[in-house]
Amino acid sequence: MTHPFRAVLGLVLVVMAAAAIFPGAACRGTASPGTECLGYYTGDERSFEAVQDFAQYLTIVSADVYAVEFDGTIAGTDDFGVAAFCRAHGIETYACVSNWNEDPHVDDFDAVLAHAAIVTHREAVIDNLVALAGDGGYDGVNVDFENLAFSRDIADDRAAFTAFIHELASHLHALDLKLAISVPGKTEDSPDDDWSYPFDYAALGRDADILQLMTYDQHGPWSEPGPVSGADWVEECVAYAVSVVDPAKLLIGVPAYGYDWDLTASRPARGEYSATAFSWGGTAASGSAALLARPGAIVGWDTASCSPYVAYLEGGHRHEAWFESAESLRAKTALIAEYSLAGLSMWSLGQEDQAFWEALTRP
Repeated sequence: MTHPFRAVLGLVLVVMAAAAIFPGAACRGTASPGTECLGYYTGDERSFEAVQDFAQYLTIVSADVYAVEFDGTIAGTDDFGVAAFCRAHGIETYACVSNWNEDPHVDDFDAVLAHAAIVTHREAVIDNLVALAGDGGYDGVNVDFENLAFSRDIADDRAAFTAFIHELASHLHALDLKLAISVPGKTEDSPDDDWSYPFDYAALGRDADILQLMTYDQHGPWSEPGPVSGADWVEECVAYAVSVVDPAKLLIGVPAYGYDWDLTASRPARGEYSATAFSWGGTAASGSAALLARPGAIVGWDTASCSPYVAYLEGGHRHEAWFESAESLRAKTALIAEYSLAGLSMWSLGQEDQAFWEALTRP
């Protein structure tokens, strides 16, 4: 898999108090979001509480509690009844189905599992997805298949996924059900990027009601430290997407989390990075605020990406953590009005707090 690496940043470190406001003068201000605001519900109690607490901000909830199996069946349950809650509060819901393989030897999005779903058992999977949406009281299906097989030397699943989506959309639309597709953020359609190339934006955009751009994970545990969702990179992704897809179908993706790199434990020369995720909200001992409050923490702001980061020492190890602030979120939500997008999506419900939503929705 390939991921964009950050360019060398000419960063100026400044010591700031934990409650300081990050400089954002070089970044856009926020704009009123589009009509749609999608939140990903992950199936645990904290995520369900977030659906309840922040229902006023949500127009769509995607229930990411389902996964396809190797025989074409769909596993998973809506234990907390999020679909029923959302119906009662006028919020659309989608049954989100992924190719996540929980086998300890995999524990990731599985290309082999995706191939079984979109090729070997395509008809069964389509029938099961349509039944899941109808029987579960959902307004539609959100397909989140990632890490699709692609190689220049062998047959790939780009065409197979496009055909699968076309057929699924036809079946869903015949029953007045909708289709959302989660796709990796990308700035061009290049076979050099084997993570994003299997997703043919133009073709998928014709069939989907929503194309949810996963404009996060720009950097992560697979890469050197950098913005998780840099505004400059996000805009490049949006600019490409609107060139081939109706902007009224596009949702920009924003993260309610960051990554903390242990620089001392990482081995960049070997492509080995030690990084862990942390949430926007977190607890008294975790989350963005806890990192900023560490004694001796040095906070910086990268003007190009409109992203904050913090450097600190712990147990003799040097750390660098990149995360979101109100200013960095506003720099991205401004793109919604500028490019006439449908709205935004966020990953994931339960990692945020009231301040997160206020940053997304207030000027």
